[in-house]
Amino acid sequence: MSAATLEWLREDLTEAGRPRSQTETASSLLRLDRLEPWAPLSPRFLRRMGRTFASLTLSRYPDSESKDLRKSLGKHFRVDPDHILLGKGSDELLEILFLAVSGPLLLVDPSFPMYRNLAQLTGRRVLTVPLEKDLSLSIDRLLETIRQESPALVVLSHPNNPTGEALAPEEIERIATTAPGGVLIDEAYAPFAQRSHLSLLERFPNLMVLRSLSKLGLAAIRLGWLAASPEILSRLDKARLPFNVDALLQSAGTLLCREALPALEARARRTAARRESLLSALGRIPGIRPFPSQANFILFRTASKPSGEVDAGLRSFGIAVRDMSPDHPLLENCLRVTVGEKDELRRFLEALSSIMKGPA
Repeated sequence: MSAATLEWLREDLTEAGRPRSQTETASSLLRLDRLEPWAPLSPRFLRRMGRTFASLTLSRYPDSESKDLRKSLGKHFRVDPDHILLGKGSDELLEILFLAVSGPLLLVDPSFPMYRNLAQLTGRRVLTVPLEKDLSLSIDRLLETIRQESPALVVLSHPNNPTGEALAPEEIERIATTAPGGVLIDEAYAPFAQRSHLSLLERFPNLMVLRSLSKLGLAAIRLGWLAASPEILSRLDKARLPFNVDALLQSAGTLLCREALPALEARARRTAARRESLLSALGRIPGIRPFPSQANFILFRTASKPSGEVDAGLRSFGIAVRDMSPDHPLLENCLRVTVGEKDELRRFLEALSSIMKGPA
């Protein structure tokens, strides 16, 4: 097809980009590159979910307001259901929010790549605050940029992906107080930090908190929710398509809240404990510099070998991690590993130690 026949499509979509594909399906690989939960949901819970799905009347439209699911989420997280907006994954809620804002976005760089991609797709101008050389975020630098640029929306990830750095409540308070517009805290990885900023919503009317159930065990069923003031949500709801959360998703999310969330959150706490052990073990391997993390992954730099070489070496051992070097100059020679099960991490550490001991 010639380029002329595509003139009716936006040319800038060729530049919007997408996160790098993760479609490789080699069953022999140990997948420590995908940030997925390390164990499936229990067979008992899955059978219960199957019976719930079987009871649905699929010929009827779903509840457009997802009242039962919002009520269940609100009860578990101690948030007023009227302060919750649901989406088919947190990505849809980001898209709704970016469509609704009236001015530029302020992003930390590097951070979750979908922020920039969705900003491009929704036509939003992007301002950035680069991380420091040690991959930490300078709050003072961020606040100064907010004062100078007056962004419509500040987007922050807690903890940040790919660095794993978490935000303290006092830092959020300073940001929310300084920002003239909205402040979004993306808490996709908050269960592993064991600290949420939902309690700050009552004090700061411009603050919003975005949550996802993907990292707790429902990555295949896209469900996200946004907590904010009813005044903000009433505006955002006008940008939401009707019936965006289907009946299957509502049923799965409601059942998860009622029967499985406490167990899944306990599992996240165990992941956090293994993360600290992994961080210590990585620090003992010559040529490896791990960065502190509050997420379900650890970013580490390979000081004595190119990250691509280490990545290829791990794959020769049947282990997949994520080479972050192509994503950003600050991530040169950095790899990201998911905190898996104990035996998986033991296998990973043995392979990495062997690779780093080899010839430079």
